[in-house]
Amino acid sequence: MKKILRRIMILVLVFVAAVAAVLFLTRKKEQEVVYAVMDGATLPVVVMDFEGSAVNTLHGYTAAMDIPSMRDTITPIPADRKLPFCIKTYGNKIKSVEYDVRSLDGTNLIESKAVAALSGDSETVRGELILQDLLAKDTEYVLVIKVTTEKRDDICYYTRIRYYEDTHIGDQIAFAQNFSELAFSKTVNEELTIQLESSNDSDDSSLGYADIRSSYRHVTWGDLDPKRSGEIRVDIKEMNEMVGSIQLSYSVTAEGDSGKVETYRVKEFFCVRYVDGKLWLISYERTMDQAFEASDATVQDGSIDLGIISPSNLPIELQSAGDYTAFVADGELWGYNKKENEASKLFSFEEKNDDGIRTLYDQHKFRIINVDDSGNVAFTVYGYMNRGSHEGECGLAFYQYTRNDNAINEIFYIPSDKPYQVMKEEIGTLSYVGNNQLFYLMFGNSIYAIDFSGEEYVELISGMREDSFVISGDSSAVAWQEEEDIYGGKTIHVFYMDDGTTYTIEAPQGEVIRALGFIDGDFIYGRAKEADIERGNLVVNYPMYAIEIMGKDQKLQTTYHRDGIYIRDIQVEEGKIQLFREVRDGDGAWVAAEDDALIQNQINEEEKSVVVTRVSKIKKTTYGLDLASSDNKTKTLSITTPKEVAGNDSRVLKLTSTADAGKTTEKYYAYANGRLEGVYYSPAEAIDSIYDSMGVVIGSRQNYVWTRANRKTEALIDMESAPTAAAEGDRLAVCLSAMLSLEGRTADTVGELQAGKSAWEILNETMPGQAVDLEGCILNQMLYYVDRGYPVLAVTQGDKAELIVGYDIYKNLIIYDPLAGGTYLMSEEDAEEYYGSYGYPFVSWVR
Repeated sequence: MKKILRRIMILVLVFVAAVAAVLFLTRKKEQEVVYAVMDGATLPVVVMDFEGSAVNTLHGYTAAMDIPSMRDTITPIPADRKLPFCIKTYGNKIKSVEYDVRSLDGTNLIESKAVAALSGDSETVRGELILQDLLAKDTEYVLVIKVTTEKRDDICYYTRIRYYEDTHIGDQIAFAQNFSELAFSKTVNEELTIQLESSNDSDDSSLGYADIRSSYRHVTWGDLDPKRSGEIRVDIKEMNEMVGSIQLSYSVTAEGDSGKVETYRVKEFFCVRYVDGKLWLISYERTMDQAFEASDATVQDGSIDLGIISPSNLPIELQSAGDYTAFVADGELWGYNKKENEASKLFSFEEKNDDGIRTLYDQHKFRIINVDDSGNVAFTVYGYMNRGSHEGECGLAFYQYTRNDNAINEIFYIPSDKPYQVMKEEIGTLSYVGNNQLFYLMFGNSIYAIDFSGEEYVELISGMREDSFVISGDSSAVAWQEEEDIYGGKTIHVFYMDDGTTYTIEAPQGEVIRALGFIDGDFIYGRAKEADIERGNLVVNYPMYAIEIMGKDQKLQTTYHRDGIYIRDIQVEEGKIQLFREVRDGDGAWVAAEDDALIQNQINEEEKSVVVTRVSKIKKTTYGLDLASSDNKTKTLSITTPKEVAGNDSRVLKLTSTADAGKTTEKYYAYANGRLEGVYYSPAEAIDSIYDSMGVVIGSRQNYVWTRANRKTEALIDMESAPTAAAEGDRLAVCLSAMLSLEGRTADTVGELQAGKSAWEILNETMPGQAVDLEGCILNQMLYYVDRGYPVLAVTQGDKAELIVGYDIYKNLIIYDPLAGGTYLMSEEDAEEYYGSYGYPFVSWVR
């Protein structure tokens, strides 16, 4: 990640010159461009069969994908190991079907065969996968189905598979379908109410969202009277011996306040536990988005009614300049000219004559880059490409809409082997266009600058690592630490993308500095004395004696310092920096102090938001855009659809990082409610993000790092043969040896600790699975590992080490003390307070 700022400035200057030349050449080419509409969807769709019902609709990929990332659905393997499926051909002639079964990380090919017999007609082809006895029980694999048609070879479809001798997923699917059906009834039904955990604190103001804590009336759609339309799509997201996660997707129609029948797209997620012959709902979420249709009813003199919107589609993506506004509604990009009262559907995958299974597949996202006073719009589409020239691929396409030509021109395309859910976590971190007409994009762990033509790109900052960088809220600035050790920062670089402004902050002798964030473009960083940093084997305490705020002009704006009080962390809020502080007590230990805050002296007066909310009796909260009326109120609404460039010279950019390929940073993928909720470097952050949603955390190798929904009421790991420590200083080495012995492993733990290795490093290098740094995990989260048979190492003050090896039905922890050579009990309440005071200093491992 070490980059010289001078190089960045030179690159920016070179790019600006290149952009000018490219724009000149581009204008010469424009006269030769021929336009056509986007090609329709062509790929078949594969649907799996389970117990006679259709589950897991799989969409085809035409480019090689990263197998560990392809975990959208899971298909249960029946006892006879036969997996029936059908192919919706959409006019394709199916020539052959083959399949591979691979390990979750994609490295091991378990089985590869061709489907012997296919049957059906021109619309639907059926087949059956007959799996061999090579699959271990209760182990997940990745199934790749390869379909060859007359026009395409090896269209790939992905799902995980898992074999159980006894699964309850069929009953859990039926439970979800029944619950969903009961919600359409307006009469009180005990079968539904008993499953809810309704709370007075639940926000039931919008029909765009409901969950298990919502009121019965809200779950049953309030005063809206929806009717299902079309098929119900059933996708199995997770399954194990007791818990199944199912997502239902469908459309409904209902009369709005004006009496007009409107269409809504609905997703329902169910997490259902099987206990003693009964099924219980442990997590539920329903989202609803209104289909947008530009008409005289929805667009009136600068006011645009978008209807009901789910939280996942908020805030609304929009940008305005002069009379022109571009906005995203219902998975489509629209433009509006208030002066001419003209609405333009700038980009959409939807097709009028398509059944919507392919073209309404919502695994993509828009980012509006720029709107100018002439109505020209630069934007990106990233994720799965439902149709068009990149159909079946994942990637990012950069488009330019030219209003005079009423046409879309694809400037460049960046392919990706990651699915949309993973792409959005990376690209969503940073994508920005500076005043220098460079497009800045975070892709992987690097930041790239790309000129608007797609002719040139450069990797500005490579291989950024955990906690070593911060990005401003509007993505216009980034600051990163040069050193790999986040607690040993000596140099921080700050880069503003609008004009290429850069500067460097250096730590004085005996001090270290750390990048913390931005507030209104000003950079926030902390100062700490090297002598104050306490590096325990598991937990590092980094007390900052001062916080400083530096302006873009490199002038110090503010310094926060209080004698004897230190800052351990900050949180940036609108107009305020929240400071979390600590002090030393009489024994020299760190204890929390009262929080403080830095308030901006001047907060810019907020401009009137163009996004407005309205509340109605039937639809509850709805959203709209108030773009201010035009002086000309006589023009009726006109609706246009632009042309797309056909056969243009779009550039394909394959971004490659110069970061050290030998150094990989473990990432943790948090899944809940049927989707990827976030990608984290810290297991504790990943676990905390989906803890209330009964989700799962997956490691980079697709192994399960944590799940909440399946813990037993008591557990105990046998420590009869565990070694005993001869002295207080031997505690940590003995605990590590005991953990290794449970996996049949040995190591010179004393020598490795003396060599400076951490407990996590020793476990990670020696164990058959991977070590997990659980610093920050509360007890309920940490006990997952004990339940799975993995003792948890706890290291408190002075590297006092012990092992948490069990818990009982009386809410006690069972703790192995290596000095005493035996176990003792500590109440969970006392343990929460004790370990919490040290920041929950835990580490364990998973296979």
